[in-house]
Amino acid sequence: MFTAKYNYSIRWVMALAVSATVILLYQFDIFERLELLTLDYRFKLKAPSAQASDIVFIDMAEDSIHSIGRWPWPRSWHATLITALSEYKPRAIVFDVLFSEPQDALDDSAMAEAMRQAQCVYLPVLFDFNIKNAPHFYDDGGVGASSAIEPIPQLKKYAKGEGHINAMPDIDGVLRRVPPVIMSDGKPVYQLGLKAGLDLLGVNERGGVSFDPVRHKMSVWLADNTSMKIPLDDKNQFIINWKAKWGREFKHFSYIDVIKAYAIVKKGGTKPAIDLNEFRGKICVIGLTAAGLTDIKPVPMENAYPAVGVNATMISNVLNKNFIHGLPKPYNMLIILLVSVLVTMYLFSLRLMGGIALAALGIVCYMALSVLLFNFFNILITVFYPVLAIALSYAVISLYAQIVQAAERANLFRQATHDGLTGLYNIRHFNLLLEAELKNVSVYKTRRLAIIMADIDNFKHINDTYGHRSGDVMLREFAKTIQSKCRRNDIVARYGGEEFIIMLTGAGEKEAFEVAEKIREAVQDRKIKFKNKVLSTTMSLGAAEFSGERDREDLIEKADSALYKAKSEGKNRVYLYSAISR
Repeated sequence: MFTAKYNYSIRWVMALAVSATVILLYQFDIFERLELLTLDYRFKLKAPSAQASDIVFIDMAEDSIHSIGRWPWPRSWHATLITALSEYKPRAIVFDVLFSEPQDALDDSAMAEAMRQAQCVYLPVLFDFNIKNAPHFYDDGGVGASSAIEPIPQLKKYAKGEGHINAMPDIDGVLRRVPPVIMSDGKPVYQLGLKAGLDLLGVNERGGVSFDPVRHKMSVWLADNTSMKIPLDDKNQFIINWKAKWGREFKHFSYIDVIKAYAIVKKGGTKPAIDLNEFRGKICVIGLTAAGLTDIKPVPMENAYPAVGVNATMISNVLNKNFIHGLPKPYNMLIILLVSVLVTMYLFSLRLMGGIALAALGIVCYMALSVLLFNFFNILITVFYPVLAIALSYAVISLYAQIVQAAERANLFRQATHDGLTGLYNIRHFNLLLEAELKNVSVYKTRRLAIIMADIDNFKHINDTYGHRSGDVMLREFAKTIQSKCRRNDIVARYGGEEFIIMLTGAGEKEAFEVAEKIREAVQDRKIKFKNKVLSTTMSLGAAEFSGERDREDLIEKADSALYKAKSEGKNRVYLYSAISR
């Protein structure tokens, strides 16, 4: 029905339509939740990594609260912990605890002195702002220092560094990324774990860190004069490369157990439960993990994860340079386009089951590819939208196939029921319709039915004079004329040769005569152009009304008799069967 060139064009139109639709949905993040869900599954399918040996947690858990008392604890306890750890030369002590309000002066002084001696303590900053301020994180002015909840000056003075602990969950409430830097009165405040990690790598003081929000990346110049690129997503967020569930990624120690072990060592007592040499050369991350006291958030790995784990994971990502590289949107759009084109081109030539198999295989292969890229190369590509493109391509092609099949069936039906030259019903189909109507008239006695037989006058002479092609032109044109003069529900067919037959449902001889006369006059006035000549002729018609005939042949014979009378009486006239039967 359609040419190969036409089908090829349709393939491209479908492919481009599908890709444009899906790209538009992707551009406006219509299915952001579903795309994020695919990211979570990739994290869960990622091969488990070995427990980090250079980072340890010191948990402020239920056992510590039971021993020390209700929160907040006197800062003398933190001073003792810092002193205990610093004797074993840790690389960093990172607190995920806000110290924004002064306490007892002696306790605050003790903690400050411990920090001064340790020279490796990092403290957090929390910015109090509305989520609507997020686009201004990287402006020159930023969010403003007035919104910062900072450590008290006494502690701030001896901190090795400060970093923010703000984290903004995605639209579904899951924590997957953090702002790497927040500008505060023109000064950058890096995320706490990022800050500690960069310091531990040794940032070149001359080069430092540059942030490019347009290209979505951070460039870090290290002390050995090498550089490191930290990729960011399209919203300039750092995608956290989660490793494992809580308790499995890093070694954990109890806050109170560390202090007890230190007390035993100082008194020269028996061997403590914890070997404090475990902290030698380590990065110690300290934070609340007790239920009800800590900030518990859902992350890709599990639904309840203490927020302090963000900092440890960030430090691990930076030290190992293990970053997730999310493809920019233009590249993901290109993937959607390529997937749409390739799948559409191949699906177009397959049958139903083959199309289903190819679409399913395409989805499985693409998802497997996304997992492999994420698992082995930390490359994050969009998954839901290309899968949607595959499914949509299949749906569009299936719908198109159904339309084509319906059109082909309709074409075959028309070929079987219509005359190829005139476009009118052929006599075979006309007879079926006439028989059905005769049954209706037999059942409903008040229903009327009439038949008109029509014949082109002098048709053989025109054929012989001007050729058969002129006769074909005349048949087509008179077929149009007859149809134009019939009523809406009348059925016109080519009876054979130059003869036509018309069924008029609900009509008697009077109505049939009126229709026949209109046809006769229209044919008489019709001028047909053929090459450089103008052809014209007339038409004779005979009409008969159903009056209890046994079958269609009897009724047709009545109309044919009237037509014969019209021909014999001089042509170009209408005769009724009732008029010649009297």
